[in-house]
Amino acid sequence: MTEASPTSPPVARALPPTPAVKSLPLLLLVVCAVQFLDAMDIASMGPALPLVQEDLGMSTSSLQWVVSAYALGFGGFLLLGGRLADLYNRKKLLIGWLVVFVVASILGGIADDGVVLVVARLLKGISAGITAPAAMAILLDAFRDEQSRNKALGTFLAVASAGYSLGLILGGLMAGVSWRLVLFAPAVAGVLVALLAASVVPSQQESGKRGSLDILGAVTVTAGAVSLVYGLSRAASHGWGDAQTIGSLVAAAVLFPLFAVVESKHPAPLVPLSVFRKGQLTRALVAMLFFGAYVSFQFVLTLYYQEQLGWSPLQAGLAFLLGGVLTAGTARYGAALVTKYGAWPVATGGLVLLSIGYLGWVLLLGQVDPLVTLFAQQLLGGLGFAAVYPALNIAAVGTAAPDEQGLVSGLFNAGAQIGNGVVIAITATVFSLSAGGVAPYRAGLWTVTIITLFVTAVTLAGAARYRKSAAA
Repeated sequence: MTEASPTSPPVARALPPTPAVKSLPLLLLVVCAVQFLDAMDIASMGPALPLVQEDLGMSTSSLQWVVSAYALGFGGFLLLGGRLADLYNRKKLLIGWLVVFVVASILGGIADDGVVLVVARLLKGISAGITAPAAMAILLDAFRDEQSRNKALGTFLAVASAGYSLGLILGGLMAGVSWRLVLFAPAVAGVLVALLAASVVPSQQESGKRGSLDILGAVTVTAGAVSLVYGLSRAASHGWGDAQTIGSLVAAAVLFPLFAVVESKHPAPLVPLSVFRKGQLTRALVAMLFFGAYVSFQFVLTLYYQEQLGWSPLQAGLAFLLGGVLTAGTARYGAALVTKYGAWPVATGGLVLLSIGYLGWVLLLGQVDPLVTLFAQQLLGGLGFAAVYPALNIAAVGTAAPDEQGLVSGLFNAGAQIGNGVVIAITATVFSLSAGGVAPYRAGLWTVTIITLFVTAVTLAGAARYRKSAAA
């Protein structure tokens, strides 16, 4: 594997001319708004689920697919979306799929049947799987030099972090009025973002090269990703012994090797396998398990707050407010630290903060006032996430060629979503196998902590390589 500077763009290929942008701040606003909508939708439906179940008469087993369908579409179509962003007009791709996002949101908001709502959520996830890498590719193409690019990425990732962190809170506030507002509000926002994108995104925003789409590669990798995400989501709700869980995971185990064979023989592959020779990208993809641990931590504590402490869904959501605000406010400084110290040292430092916060909950659960532990963890976790997420993203995209920006962005986001599915499934299994008092919650928190410590070891290896290459 090759190792390069964590922030420098590739120099082996000539860059196409910088696109003429009417206003870089407005362009940054557009791509940040797209990312916020995509990220927020992952968590915002959670607080509304009891109201959805009561209104639409959905069973408990079918209700979880209101959330899982979005993750299925998002995680399943990220690689295809990333490659489309490299092959076709990114502006048209972004606006077109924003329209799909708006239509799907309205469809879900007027749904009077659970199946219609799940289908709408699936369509929203698919649109996010295409708009997210397109937005990132547009940003990378507009901001070329290292300092301005990292500054823009810091803002972009701060907004994404806010979407992930504040989705629960915003969802709770909107659900307090009506669960349908959780779908209608993003539809209105999507229309405004699409109109602004039509004005400020350069019309000549094209890929570095055009070519025919690798249809067989697209089918195998998308089907494999959908099978994997579906299997992991179902494992969390139905267990690892469920027939559909096993069948989906077996299908993924067959489709991914088949995809690799297809790509190795195709003259213009959807995902050139050579991209995985970039050590930074591969390491960043593994390290994105930290994101799954972060979401799983929220999952365990949300249950603890409501089941053990008797908090309302809104109170449980507000418990994550401090961390979300800190992340949103400081992530851009995390990107600035990457410019100064390198991606891997910054990521390692952030993971240490996250690990301390998780370990504090494990050791002090049921021993001290939960508000004390909550405040300390939110302080450490907010700052830690603000360092790790931008650092890993910059490490992943830092060596992407102009015709790989969408692909690498799609890979990075797919790593986050698949890592999320893996860790949630493992955590839910461990949680269900424990019984009595706070034991399930402590077991779940131990799982999150151990996985985060493993990721810390991965980034430490990256930091060691970075120091070695810098010294050389």
